[in-house]
Amino acid sequence: MLMQYWPLLFHSFLSRSFVLAKPDGSWQTWGPYRPNLYFGVRPQIPESLLMGLMWADGTNTAGIRDTCEQDEGMRYGWSIYDTRVGGSQAIYDEELHIDLKIDFIKTEDGKGWAVRIVGTPRSDAPGDLKTAIIIHAAVEQSTNHPPKILACGMANQGEAMCSGDITGLGQFTLYTVGDASNKVIHDTFVKSVQVSEAQIWQAKSVFQNQVHDVRDIQGDGVGNMHFIQTTFEGAFVVTLTYHDSESDPISPDNFQRTLNDLHSSFSAGIKRVFPRSAPFKDEKYTPFTHYLLSNLLGGMGFFHGDSKADLTHAPEYDETKPMFWEAAKEAMTHADITTRNATSLLSFVPSRPFFPRGFLWDEGFHLLLVIEWDLDLAVSVLQSWLSLMDDNGWMGREQILGPEARSKVPRKFQTQYPHYANPPTFLLLANVLVSKLTGRSTYTGHKSKYISSSQEASALLKRLYPLLSRHYGWFRRTQSGNFGDSYPRPEDAVKGEGYRWRGRTPDHTLTSGLDDYPRANPPHPSELHVDALAWVGASARALQQVAELLGEDTDASMYQQHVKDVKHNLDVLHWNDAEKAYCDSTTTVGTHNSPIYQHVCHLGYVSLFPLILGLMDAKHKHLLDTLNLLSETSKLWSPYGLRSLNKTDPNYGKNENYWRGPVWVNINVLAILSLHEIGREGLNDGEMPSEVQMRALSLASSLREALVTTVYDSWEATGFAWEQYNDETGEGSRSRAFTGWTACVILLMGLDFGEDVSKGAHMKAIQSTAVFGAAILAALIVIFIVVFKRWLTVAAMRTMQWWNAQCLRWGYQQVPVDLDESGFLSH
Repeated sequence: MLMQYWPLLFHSFLSRSFVLAKPDGSWQTWGPYRPNLYFGVRPQIPESLLMGLMWADGTNTAGIRDTCEQDEGMRYGWSIYDTRVGGSQAIYDEELHIDLKIDFIKTEDGKGWAVRIVGTPRSDAPGDLKTAIIIHAAVEQSTNHPPKILACGMANQGEAMCSGDITGLGQFTLYTVGDASNKVIHDTFVKSVQVSEAQIWQAKSVFQNQVHDVRDIQGDGVGNMHFIQTTFEGAFVVTLTYHDSESDPISPDNFQRTLNDLHSSFSAGIKRVFPRSAPFKDEKYTPFTHYLLSNLLGGMGFFHGDSKADLTHAPEYDETKPMFWEAAKEAMTHADITTRNATSLLSFVPSRPFFPRGFLWDEGFHLLLVIEWDLDLAVSVLQSWLSLMDDNGWMGREQILGPEARSKVPRKFQTQYPHYANPPTFLLLANVLVSKLTGRSTYTGHKSKYISSSQEASALLKRLYPLLSRHYGWFRRTQSGNFGDSYPRPEDAVKGEGYRWRGRTPDHTLTSGLDDYPRANPPHPSELHVDALAWVGASARALQQVAELLGEDTDASMYQQHVKDVKHNLDVLHWNDAEKAYCDSTTTVGTHNSPIYQHVCHLGYVSLFPLILGLMDAKHKHLLDTLNLLSETSKLWSPYGLRSLNKTDPNYGKNENYWRGPVWVNINVLAILSLHEIGREGLNDGEMPSEVQMRALSLASSLREALVTTVYDSWEATGFAWEQYNDETGEGSRSRAFTGWTACVILLMGLDFGEDVSKGAHMKAIQSTAVFGAAILAALIVIFIVVFKRWLTVAAMRTMQWWNAQCLRWGYQQVPVDLDESGFLSH
């Protein structure tokens, strides 16, 4: 019997998780799930209650603030935010001379919440600064049966109250209270209006135009949209509280106590879940990591609405003939677009002002960070996405649900196509999830029911596995390459194991996620794409792990064969000996009009996918050449991270220059983690690293420092994380407040390289053979010491890894153990 509980005893010394909210999931109901607003609250219940905050100059509401915008020139963001409890957001409005601090706290049972808005005039503000605060609340589908009720009006002096009864929420009360020290210029008043469903999300325009354009003005009372406005002079404090009929409202004391507890627990949690190692131990990186994680978490939205899809399956969409993109475009022009039934999605967003919706390509990266902090939250989001999958395995690569989401998307991009794919990043998450559930890597985040119970873990994998398998099969079918007799292929290639992204045009491959990255031009139906094949290999490897864990031996053998075939074909179909790099391929016309198999080499991120997706090990025959490619300063290496396209390519920096040079964090993160893993390969078995492994570690260390420093310096200068970074200056560019995958630099800050890997190790390694040799010697000494020091622990952990895998199969309580410090892309 003791052996059954020994993992629990062992684990108590290795890992602790923290919790401030109940683990039953009620904490997820409410939140700032309208990330397109500076502050907007709603429940994860469709067609219910929408709320938000607006503010404006107290003398002229023409410049009212509501939705996050790129051009309003404000710094804003969450300084601290935890989905289970709440957080604090700061907004610095220079134009209106006011700073806002918004504290949002949930009750312990998850049924209530309160938000405190503190306004502080800026140092350059006039002495009589006037600010209007407008709180808006609206009911979706208010005329449905049973009817939804929301009535608002004045309560006590200066206080407003709303009461309602909505399916899913029950009876509730919402009220505002101003601080006694407030200097009120215009007393609080309520305006209730009845608007069309098409306007229900357009609070700003309804408010600005209601006097002229809305005829059904009711003052205070019943309506489907309500505005509560107060105008203040100088500093002010306003509190908005929500509670249902079965619970008490959060008191001011409890509010402040919970907020104080959150600040301390959040800081402690960051230190535990994301410990930082040199050179990022300085305290200046603490608010930086808080900002990145908080704004990723604070960018989670709950979306509900209909969507547009072309379900005609026109034959032109097969893209089998030359000039296929022109025929496909013509077919799309005449296609009947289907408005699909309303669906719901819980998703993080890449950027609140510019991309406030769910992106399949991005979400897998978001969850790689979230799963470390809150595994159950990551699982909820993953399951929400997978619920959108159709019977064939397709999920739209952009989830543009409802008119509010469509308002941010140009019309030509609103329609989704079932033959268009995106990189299947959720299958990267499957690697990490299995690693956590089996104990191969430590989990120190919020208390998780899946970590606490092997039965829950097993049930989860059984739910996820068929969905992930279906999506994998859909990708293989719809993105398959042409291996018929029409086009030549290398003789020793495994037939059928090659892929190409559909949706190609001469200038774009949006479906690949790399948009304007140069490919064969003109496009041709014979093309095969390196990254598409690599994604299939990485996906098959992840599914093999899950299948093995569930005892699906036939499936596991199939996926294992797929991985083997993908690795083989990467070298046979895509390796170019002259360029010493992986390249796309196409077909050209040779003598006597015979087709010729030809590589299309635009060296850059595409060339690195076999490496960054973990399909190259330390003994791979092309590893050294790949390291040479990424480390050359004339090609991909820059002082700020790996550039997306090498500097000698004729397309470098041209046209849109989106993926044609700038540094992207998501690809750099994958590269660093893979290099780190290659460098550590075999260390736990006592093997000494090879020279190429030491080179990989050195590159990973230098690249890590360069990338994190780039993101940090830009954040310090601008107050934002950015979509991409200039490879010549390191400046952030494109979308601001891009705390989607850019936040993943947190995963790098705790990587352990040992004290031997210093700031200049990479440059010395690539510039001087003698210095490179010295660096290797120094590194080997330190690694030998580390291995000697840990060999007993490693032996125990090996035993624990085996034990936890068995526990998951047998239904025992399993315990996470740190066998893979990176917790990522485990072989």
